[in-house]
Amino acid sequence: MRAPQSLRARIALAAVAAVALCGILAGGLLLAAVERDGRQQLDGELRERAASILPRPPDRGDYGRNRGAQSLLKGSGTFAQVAYGDEVVEQAGDVPEAAPGVPDDDGFATVEIAGAPWRSLTYTIAVAGNPRLQVLSSLAPVEERVDSIRRLVLLLGFSALALTALAAWGFTTVAVRPLARLRAGAARVSGAQDLSTPLPDDGPEEVRQLAGALNEMLARLGASTAATERALEATRRFAADAGHELRTPLTAMRANLDTLARNPGLSAQERDALVADMTAEQDRMVHLLEGLQALARGEASDSLPREPVELGDVLDAAVHGARKRHPGVRFELAGNVDEGAVDGWEGGLRLIVDNLLDNAALHGLRDGGSVAVGLERDDGRLVVRVEDDGPGIAAAERERLLEPFARGRDARPDGTGLGLAIVAQQAALHGGELVLGDSPRGGLAVEVRLPAGAEA
Repeated sequence: MRAPQSLRARIALAAVAAVALCGILAGGLLLAAVERDGRQQLDGELRERAASILPRPPDRGDYGRNRGAQSLLKGSGTFAQVAYGDEVVEQAGDVPEAAPGVPDDDGFATVEIAGAPWRSLTYTIAVAGNPRLQVLSSLAPVEERVDSIRRLVLLLGFSALALTALAAWGFTTVAVRPLARLRAGAARVSGAQDLSTPLPDDGPEEVRQLAGALNEMLARLGASTAATERALEATRRFAADAGHELRTPLTAMRANLDTLARNPGLSAQERDALVADMTAEQDRMVHLLEGLQALARGEASDSLPREPVELGDVLDAAVHGARKRHPGVRFELAGNVDEGAVDGWEGGLRLIVDNLLDNAALHGLRDGGSVAVGLERDDGRLVVRVEDDGPGIAAAERERLLEPFARGRDARPDGTGLGLAIVAQQAALHGGELVLGDSPRGGLAVEVRLPAGAEA
């Protein structure tokens, strides 16, 4: 037999089973007690009947002619008999046809006469010949009383089971309403946009705990879905931006290739100029793709490793790399570089410094100029500061230049327009901010303020 699928049905069935088990135990004990009390009462009546006979012993040894045993009334369901040895000499009362012989042992016993149970009490009388008196009474009234009570117990038991089933069903219906509301709330979650809708957490403690666990699961799914959406959006944006921004250099390279193909008689100088132009376009595409990749990785930063990073070490490595990339630029470490750690992605922090240094080297230098780099603490934050002595950026343009592919009026053509956008993005991902200002050197001063973390 399969268990019911409904929780209400299972609870109601469990309640009925529990009541039935208790009823069986209680009914069995009650019937046993009633039967025991009936037998004890019957035993007491047998003692009284025997006592009404024994006080009148016979005058002679022949007890069979004594009239005491004949005092038992017919219709009482009781009879008595007296025996000398194996011979029954007198019987009185409601004597059945197949009356048994008088037993040799004294005391109470249950005997069967014509298939019906009787209760027996035997005494040995201390007179001549030692006759034995046996008084017997039918157990039919006791059994009838037990059967009557059994029927009553069964009737009450079945009635109690029916009432229990109805009550359990009703109470369970009320008890599972919070689960029904929880199910209805879960059914409303049909897409990623519904993951932020909390499920109802009212009702019993167990339901509240279940709702809390489900809400936590939905929150985790929502965060995971949001991260996936950001990664997909970053991929789509990467593809769109790459297609848009690569079209111009690819077109220029194709024009140069067509020129070379159509003009095999070009001089070596003209050929070298075209090749140099294509090389520059190729370099620009590489830098552009690297910048777009950095932006895409930043937008999917939830999956990137986080750890305490020594910012001073990142700064030293970035300056060393910038000196190799821009051998004609003088990079100066302004003052002492303080030690300090930031909790974040080391690659992202390196992107911040590399792009600041490249941006200053490409767009912020006069002839013979230099770039100053420094790291200091300020009110619980680590501040990376890069200053140049170039033309600077007008205050009205600074906010705009933080957007991808935004370029200043005086920007060099070999830039990608992604440098400051990458710096702003990574600063925000690390809980910091990017501030553009005026440098005492006359150019642009860029500060990246990052929250100081635990020491690496």
